[in-house]
Amino acid sequence: MSAFNMEYRPIKRQLSDDSSVASSKRHHPEPSEAPAEEPPAAEQGWDVYSDVWEEDAEEMWSKPSVADLFCSPSLGGLKMKPTPKPRPAPLDPALLISEHHDYIRVHCVVPTSSLITFDHLIGVKQVVRFAEQYQPSVQGAVRAVSGLLLFGSSGTGKTACAQAITHHIGGTFYKFTAAHLPTGQRQAERIDALFDVAMSGCKPAVIFIDEIDTLLSKKATTRVGHFADRFDRFMEGVLVIGATNSPHKIAEKIVDGRLERKILVNPPNDDARERLIHRQLAQEEHEHLLSRVDMMEVVVATAGRSAVNMERLISTAVVHGGGLRVSRHHFQRALEEERSDYNQMVAGQNMQYDLKHGWRG
Repeated sequence: MSAFNMEYRPIKRQLSDDSSVASSKRHHPEPSEAPAEEPPAAEQGWDVYSDVWEEDAEEMWSKPSVADLFCSPSLGGLKMKPTPKPRPAPLDPALLISEHHDYIRVHCVVPTSSLITFDHLIGVKQVVRFAEQYQPSVQGAVRAVSGLLLFGSSGTGKTACAQAITHHIGGTFYKFTAAHLPTGQRQAERIDALFDVAMSGCKPAVIFIDEIDTLLSKKATTRVGHFADRFDRFMEGVLVIGATNSPHKIAEKIVDGRLERKILVNPPNDDARERLIHRQLAQEEHEHLLSRVDMMEVVVATAGRSAVNMERLISTAVVHGGGLRVSRHHFQRALEEERSDYNQMVAGQNMQYDLKHGWRG
C-alpha cells in the first residue's frame, strides 16, 4: 500500500461514519428538537452519496497508485529496463535497382586495394587512436560511433586519413561530394541511395564526404534536414566521415548533432617533415648528398607546409638534380620555386575550433 492510500483511508472511514449518523438523525429526529433544514446536495458532499462512495472507494483503493507504479519493485517501478530501440530490418540489395543506386555503386565505391594505409601516413597519431578504438556496433552500454569530422588546412591528408581508417577497420569506402548530387528534388533520392547501398553492402561502411561544409552548409536547410533523417545517431555498421577546411560553415544539426568526434589534422611537424624527405628520396636510385645540417636547414625552411606541398617540393628538388644525387642546392632552388601553402588565418581558426570541440581520446 502506498503512502498516499494510507493517508486517506482514515478520512474515508470518518466520512462514512458521519454519513451513517446523519442519515439516522434524518429518519428518526429527536422529539425535543425541530428537524434541521437539510443543506443543499453540494454542501452535503459525500454524505448524500455515501453508499455509492463506499463501493467506488473500495474499487479505487484496490488499484495501485501512481506512487506504487514508480516505487514498487514488484510492479517494475524504477527498476524497469527501457525497451530497446528495434534495429532496422536489413535492406535487400536485389531491391536497390534504381538509377541512383547504380550511380552510387559505379561512381562512389573505392576499391579496397587502392585505399591508403597508415603505413603511408606520418604524424597522425590522433587519427590512428580513433581507428584503434572504433567499434561498429553496440556493446552493452557502449554505443557505436557513427560520425567523425576531420578538419584542417588544405593538403594535410584528410582524405588519406579517412581511407586509412577504412582500411584499418576492414570497411567499404564510399566517397561522396556535392558534385555527385543531381539538381532539384532528385537530390534527396541520391542521398537515400547512398545510405541504402552502404547499409545493404559489406560492413562496416564508411561514407566519406569531402568538403562537407559545401554539401551540408548552414544555408542548405532542406538538404541538411533530409541527410540528418538518414544519418542516425549511434548508427551501427555505418561511419560517416566529413572533411573540411572550415568546420564553422557546417550546419549545426550535422556538426554538433551527428559528427560526434572531431579531429584536427595539422600540417606535419619538424620530425614528420624530415621523415617525409627521407622516405621520398629513398625512392631514388642514388642516395642524397644532404648532411645532417643541410637536412635541418630544409626542415626549418619548410615549416607550416602541408604534406602535399612537401611532396611537391621534394619532387621539384629531385627534378633540379637532373638524375644526380640531390643536394642542398637543389632544395634551395625548389624552395624558391614552390611557394608554401601555409595559411596563418585558417590555421589559427582551426586551432581555436580544436581547443573548443576537438576530440582528446
